[in-house]
Amino acid sequence: MTANKPSLPKDNSWESSLVKDQALLTSETNAISMSQELVTKSLHGQRIGRPKTRLEALKAVPTRCPTQIYTYLKGITPFLYPSLTVMFESMMRRFLDERPWEHGLHWRKPKTSMSFAGGATGKTGWEQVNIQLPQELALALALTADSCSISNAAFCYTAIFWWVQYIYPPAKMTARQTS
Repeated sequence: MTANKPSLPKDNSWESSLVKDQALLTSETNAISMSQELVTKSLHGQRIGRPKTRLEALKAVPTRCPTQIYTYLKGITPFLYPSLTVMFESMMRRFLDERPWEHGLHWRKPKTSMSFAGGATGKTGWEQVNIQLPQELALALALTADSCSISNAAFCYTAIFWWVQYIYPPAKMTARQTS
């Protein structure tokens, strides 16, 4: 019994078809990679994630803060602002406007999120927070931090501490109104 082998056409039309298919695949791949730079899409062509509410590009400014503070910020955000990003932007604008470090606020240095003791790694109770800010606000923050001789991370953590301690302290947020 002999196996039937598919026969190729005698002319070389299949080669030109193959070249056309490869060219089409290459152009589609380039188009997909360019569109992924703009918007991440699923296999079905739908956008992944929440819809963008801003047209401007945001710059991430990394810092660290205690997990309890970050959880508190995430908890009060829905009652005060539409998103955590908007709250961070408002926080940084107000911090830069009021300049509380000129009135006695001490700079706070963030701790690491991981520790290495005795050859073992462990969590410190601090976590990474990437504050998304508009480009001009991130630049103003960096310039102010540089003029104060501190890091951007220390500047941001101090702003977060100030926000939680003096602007929206837990006692203010949980106090019940009595008449």
